[in-house]
Amino acid sequence: MVRVYRSHFHQFSPNVKLFLVGNAIQGMGLSIYSLLFNLYLKELGFGESVIGNLISTTSLGISLMAIPAAFIVEKFHVKHLVTTGLLCSSIFYFMQILNTDQGSLFAFGLLASMFQALFNISVSPFYLRNSTPEVRVHLFTLNSGLNMGAHLIGYLIGGFLPELVDWVHPSLSQIEVYRTSIMLALGVVFSSNIMFLRIQRVPIPKVKKRLFDGLREKDWNILAKLIIPKLCFAFGGGLIVPFMNLYLKEKFKLGPEMIGVAYAALQFFIFTGIFMTPTIVKRTSQLRFILVSSMLSIPFMVAMGLTGNVGIVLSCFFMRGMLMNMSSPITSMFEMERVREKECVFASAIILFFYHLVYTTSTRLGGYMIEAYDFGPTFYMAGGFYGLAVILYYKFFKKEEKVLKLPAPAPQEEPAPVEKAA
Repeated sequence: MVRVYRSHFHQFSPNVKLFLVGNAIQGMGLSIYSLLFNLYLKELGFGESVIGNLISTTSLGISLMAIPAAFIVEKFHVKHLVTTGLLCSSIFYFMQILNTDQGSLFAFGLLASMFQALFNISVSPFYLRNSTPEVRVHLFTLNSGLNMGAHLIGYLIGGFLPELVDWVHPSLSQIEVYRTSIMLALGVVFSSNIMFLRIQRVPIPKVKKRLFDGLREKDWNILAKLIIPKLCFAFGGGLIVPFMNLYLKEKFKLGPEMIGVAYAALQFFIFTGIFMTPTIVKRTSQLRFILVSSMLSIPFMVAMGLTGNVGIVLSCFFMRGMLMNMSSPITSMFEMERVREKECVFASAIILFFYHLVYTTSTRLGGYMIEAYDFGPTFYMAGGFYGLAVILYYKFFKKEEKVLKLPAPAPQEEPAPVEKAA
């Protein structure tokens, strides 16, 4: 399998290779940030409802920026959008961490995530336009796999980083230790611009059109079918996924080191699942793979709310994460292949807009529910919405099942099968 990926990697353009590496670097930095930020907010004395409101700014900012970013992507080179987005988001994340009042944390977090959306909206169309159908499954899967590997490293580093900072500067308070650790993580995010600055510019066709020209001509029927099931996943995930580190800390008294190890182990499971994906998809259809992997994750989600055994919870945590995330590159490709090529950017943006809008609402609701009723009910509700999403995907696309026809492997390779990111 490694030989197959290596062979396809050599077929990628230099721009794609640079983007893959840069995306992995910024993913590693953001994973450290996401691991520690909730714990940092808890040290500041905020409750789950306030934490839910604050971490929802990430999804809210992406939602607000998604559609404008789609039109910007069509006007400017992706290199400029990515570097500008990462530069500005890094600055606003830094300003967020330097403030402790709720209003500033919300405002700077919102601004940072809006500029991050410039990056997110560019990834899938960039890969789609810079790959051929023969290598696309491996490109999208490799992108997801590299991100999982980067997150694995990031979570491991993030778990032990506060302890390292405390060892180097023992005079710092616990709040200052978390703040310093997060600022180091943001430095990693900023450094990923080194890769993106090396991307070569490609001429962009100049098309004069107004912002909302052609909206009536969009295939809104297929867009609705793609969006509605995804909203169910978003609502279910937003209820509990952003709070899992708090769940492990509050219910099982795990420290940041063990939480970091748990999240790193999760990335290993997801990483393994994603790299198995092309082999599995070769033997089935895209839709069937999405449905089965999502459906199998539901019992593990529900089980986490039923047991008080940390070993069982962690096992379910790993399995649910692997099953839900291993289908993400195929889901992205499934979405892009069902819209017209000229509408890929718009489709990516509109899906991001609604997904993160719902995720924002769900995360806020999840925070209030956890504070009022503890963690259990959010797991059960999340499982229910996952099940609804599976049913809707099947209802909308059962007549469009499409088995991937993959070319034969090159003679020197082992038998191999013949992807989007956000």
